[in-house]
Amino acid sequence: MASPQTGNRAGGVRPAEWIALTPSWLAMLWLAAKAQWFWRTRPDLSFGWVVLLLCGYLFWEAWEKRPAPASKSPWWGALLAAAGAAMLFLMQIYQAALGMNAACVNGVAAGAMLIVCGNLGFVYGWRGLWHFLFPYAFLLVALPMPSFLNGPLVHGLQRWVTTITVEFLNLIGVPAVHSGTLIELPVGAVGVNEACSGIRSLQSTVMATLFIGYVSFRRNWMRLALVLVGMGLAVLGNLIRAVFLSLSAMRGGIKAVNEVHDAAGWSILLFTLIGVALLAWGFGKLEKRYDAAAAGLSKSAEP
Repeated sequence: MASPQTGNRAGGVRPAEWIALTPSWLAMLWLAAKAQWFWRTRPDLSFGWVVLLLCGYLFWEAWEKRPAPASKSPWWGALLAAAGAAMLFLMQIYQAALGMNAACVNGVAAGAMLIVCGNLGFVYGWRGLWHFLFPYAFLLVALPMPSFLNGPLVHGLQRWVTTITVEFLNLIGVPAVHSGTLIELPVGAVGVNEACSGIRSLQSTVMATLFIGYVSFRRNWMRLALVLVGMGLAVLGNLIRAVFLSLSAMRGGIKAVNEVHDAAGWSILLFTLIGVALLAWGFGKLEKRYDAAAAGLSKSAEP
């Protein structure tokens, strides 16, 4: 008999559970169907297909340790699912009137997650909702940010990268001034566009650090630290990219920027990936030390 803590790990798959979770799977498929337009048309979100596969992997891992179904389905599960269905209906009307955009797909995501939370709660209760929430919610990192968040974040990063780049160039003896998001050099102006601001690599870095942290670490503070340090690494990489492009312009003129722009982008991507891998390795070593220290304390406390 399966224990209430571990559910049905030894008993394999129960068809009734798969059927009971059908609403949440249909909701996520509907969300993926809406999001795939962005994955096909926006290079910064093309990693969405990878995220979809990773969601399947996370769900399969969570399924092996799932809790037992709730003996009594809570009323709030049906309420959340009904609210989610209403939200999806409203978003379908919105799409028919205004077309697909970031606001629409985020509304679909909100409705889908309400259905998921309601369905999980209805089948497993609070324990199952928290157990399965991350594998479902992980897909949200592959969605476009709402405009009220994306605009200020992009412009803020552009201004910050421009300002820091100009200060660094002046520090090493290169005359430069910033005008908005332009770096004014004696040979011309170098623009810090959306890609150079770091916003494109930032979202993919958040995706990578969230996944690595969830599967590798047990402590939530360590997972959060990995995400935050990874975000800083992504912004730092694009700051280096802006400095490199500015120095290239000084050496070979503005036309040299176009010649090295793509190569610089790929180099910074590689820099970020290697940095995240090293961070994950270092954080893993740190967690092992914490585990060893905790084990030593528990042994010393024994009579």
